[in-house]
Amino acid sequence: MTAAALEADVGRDRSRRSVWETSLAATVCLAAAACLAAALAAGCASESPHRDAELAQIDEWLPGRYDNQEQIAADRRAGRPLHEALALTVLSVDALQMGHHVFYVEETAGRVESPGAPRLVLAQHLASIDVVNGKIVAALYSFTDPRRWREGAASPELFSSLQPQDVKLMRGCGLAWTAEPGRLVAVNDPNLCRTTSPLTGGVESMRIRVEVKRDEIAVSAGPAEAGGSNPAAEDYTRFRRSGGL
Repeated sequence: MTAAALEADVGRDRSRRSVWETSLAATVCLAAAACLAAALAAGCASESPHRDAELAQIDEWLPGRYDNQEQIAADRRAGRPLHEALALTVLSVDALQMGHHVFYVEETAGRVESPGAPRLVLAQHLASIDVVNGKIVAALYSFTDPRRWREGAASPELFSSLQPQDVKLMRGCGLAWTAEPGRLVAVNDPNLCRTTSPLTGGVESMRIRVEVKRDEIAVSAGPAEAGGSNPAAEDYTRFRRSGGL
């Protein structure tokens, strides 16, 4: 259930696993994937009325340009090891072949730059979010030809031509979204999630938690620990909104 290797710019360290890749690559449960695939042909997934408001909130809150510069500044003030500087672009796209709530997700090194500026792309994904069996779930896809979509963040009209054969489902662990006061929270079941450790090469249980607020996306992904406690504050990479789209 490790994410497939991504196409990247010349000079990229291919052993590195991006924060977004590590966490979101584990968000696809097999049952949801099967239902979403069937939905493309027969419409098996339906939006339960009581979930409409949560889907609308996701559609409103997710799109934007983010970086973790505030977190790095807080690390520096506290004398902690600095988080790696990362930028994140989440773009709502018109790709009806993949669903009605589809997002292009691009992670780059460094801080948010102006559209079109040179950048080192670390991860590119397409996320399709929908209601399956009464729960909001996300299916994540990699691109068969990532460079073809490299300008997607600046030219979203590119995705209007996207076909199912242009992407590949990234199989992994289920991530269910729920609404809490002031935020949306997505968690997996670590008992069902197995991934290959980048350090040891062995198989380990993976725990993922994503918290989305109006101007922040916080991601924690790592080996599951006994007791199932929530991640500590320092375990998150916190992306703060730097601009709209």
